[in-house]
Amino acid sequence: MSSLTDVFLRHYREVLGFLAMRTGSRDVAQDCAQDTWIKLAEFQDKTLPDNHRAYVFRVAANIATDWHRRRGRELTLAADYAATQPPAFEADTLEVASANQLLRRLETALLRQPRRSLDVFVLHRHEGLTYRAIAERFAISVSAVEKHMMRILLACDQALSA
Repeated sequence: MSSLTDVFLRHYREVLGFLAMRTGSRDVAQDCAQDTWIKLAEFQDKTLPDNHRAYVFRVAANIATDWHRRRGRELTLAADYAATQPPAFEADTLEVASANQLLRRLETALLRQPRRSLDVFVLHRHEGLTYRAIAERFAISVSAVEKHMMRILLACDQALSA
């Protein structure tokens, strides 16, 4: 191990804090610190600089700068790619108007039905009650419940067909 890596290890916490300030992320700082250590380990065959500590921090700063450049390029590429993609979903104005018109027709058809038929429909479809439970609640026959449901379903079918 070179003396530069020894200096790096002695000042590891300080280098990590420095990199965290430069990158804005503790995780990225750890990655940059690892890259710094690798760069310093590769330096062992060369002439050592006079101020080892300053050199360690210069290498760390360069690694952080490289990270920012890469990140900037990645963000630019991502933005360029996103700009070429069609929107995820945009409801066509005509589709929205058509759906609203259909809902109004259904609402009008339902509101024209007898109150008891609407109550039976809501209890069965929304509350999940069985025909027998609805019949007991209103003191009517199961056959009457079926007729109320048929009336509502027929009205909905006619509204959808119109």
